Amino acid sequence: MEQRIDLLPPSLITDTKESLKSLMDDFRDVTQNYLNTIQRRRKIGAGIRNYGFIEKVADLAEANPQFAQFFRPADLRNAIRNFDDCRDIALLLQTFTRLATNSMLVYSNEGYGLALIFYNMVKEMSRRGNPAAMELFRTLQPFFKRGRRSSAEPTEKEIERDLHALLHGTKEGRIVVENTAPVKSAGARKVIDEVHKGHIAAKEDTEIDIKD
Repeated sequence: MEQRIDLLPPSLITDTKESLKSLMDDFRDVTQNYLNTIQRRRKIGAGIRNYGFIEKVADLAEANPQFAQFFRPADLRNAIRNFDDCRDIALLLQTFTRLATNSMLVYSNEGYGLALIFYNMVKEMSRRGNPAAMELFRTLQPFFKRGRRSSAEPTEKEIERDLHALLHGTKEGRIVVENTAPVKSAGARKVIDEVHKGHIAAKEDTEIDIKD
């Protein structure tokens, strides 16, 4: 059964992108709050407890201005109001993001389904010896080949699985864990797994912080 997917109205998409960009530019010019990743981590957020604390201090500062000599209670109120407005905008944008990502998933799923129909047809015709289909199949086949993960560094799950096998006698080999942990410097851990896939593999962690 033929499946039809209508194109989203180009004018709507263009207007949406331009409106969002314009709003972001205006908001950026007004707030001037440019934070990199490190700066963001250093800021104190306002969850339920922190927000309640800030609100309570605002009430007390207005009622007891003699204890608010180093700031204006009005500035604290402005900070709260600005936070509330930004939170409302963030919630609206999160809702819009959800709508957009939902549509992304729907269209990617539909696109992949249609692409599979073509691929399976090419695959079947290739098996029947159709020259054009054989060339198309060779072009598309690499997308379904999984690359082999390097076995030089076994994962924790692989090590745990091999250890379990050794304890229950279902595999032969050995697992050695070496760890050095100096007090004032970074430690180093080395895992030798001679069970995983029948060969020796080592995994090293050289930046493990050790604290007193």
